Amino acid sequence: MAWTETNIPNLNNKTIVVTGANSGIGFEAVKLFAKNGAEVVMACRSTERGQRAFDDIKAEHPQASLTLMSLDLASFQSIRAFSKQLHERFQKIDILLNNAGIMMTPFGVTVDGIEQQQAVNHFGHFLLTSLVFDLIKNADQPRIVNIASIAHKYGKMNFDNLFYQNGKGYNSMTAYGRSKLENLLFTYELARRVEAAGLDIKVLAAHPGVATTNLGSRIHAKWYYKVFKVFTSSLSQDAYMGSLPGVRAAVDPDAQNGTYYGPDGFNEMKGNPVVVSSNKRSHDKDAQARLWTLSEQLTNSTFQI
Repeated sequence: MAWTETNIPNLNNKTIVVTGANSGIGFEAVKLFAKNGAEVVMACRSTERGQRAFDDIKAEHPQASLTLMSLDLASFQSIRAFSKQLHERFQKIDILLNNAGIMMTPFGVTVDGIEQQQAVNHFGHFLLTSLVFDLIKNADQPRIVNIASIAHKYGKMNFDNLFYQNGKGYNSMTAYGRSKLENLLFTYELARRVEAAGLDIKVLAAHPGVATTNLGSRIHAKWYYKVFKVFTSSLSQDAYMGSLPGVRAAVDPDAQNGTYYGPDGFNEMKGNPVVVSSNKRSHDKDAQARLWTLSEQLTNSTFQI
């Protein structure tokens, strides 16, 4: 039988942090979590858009327990400030849904000197996860869910020019694919480490298929991408359906550590959430370990398991 929102268990007494919570699949996930009794922290880069999303959810679900907080994943300083506020306000985190992302933007680097797609999509979430890992360990059978993409298949790691120095070799699509491949490399490495440490924590990944969201609002691409988008529109799904793989990973009692979820339709572009497989490059253990070490160095954070 298809997994649907009716399979979501009671989430009373669960604290869930969702990054990129004000729109798209993050917004839909927040609604589902809050609807089922969770206390949800809405981590948003824009507090103005976050407040609108907060108000919309409250209008639809007046009983929703929501906390709106500012988080800019392109800034390590902002991430550290967000972590500090979480530690001041919460004793535990049951589920961390690393959902926020940017897609196919022009070449640019963050204030910390990192190519912006990788900064937001991977390195920011790596730092956030490391900083709040103690709160995650305080919960009973907690989970970390990283939102990846079928675009990881286009990504390749090049540690000699990881951030496209001065824009050398930069392509917005392949750079996005690299950032999404990094999501999976991180997921599998962290899953292995928590298992080796004997911790009762599940680390999982999910992708939304081809979901109609505003993720591509800042897309920088050639004309053929727009043609491709029109061609594939009939194969895409709305943000609600796109949120279900991540939600299932977050709450499915049968989920196994290190599992990857996605839609069950043609080429995993749309459909109901099921267990799927990622490509061979995402399972490269040398790349996983190398990215982990580099992530600790660049974020100046030792990830204490």
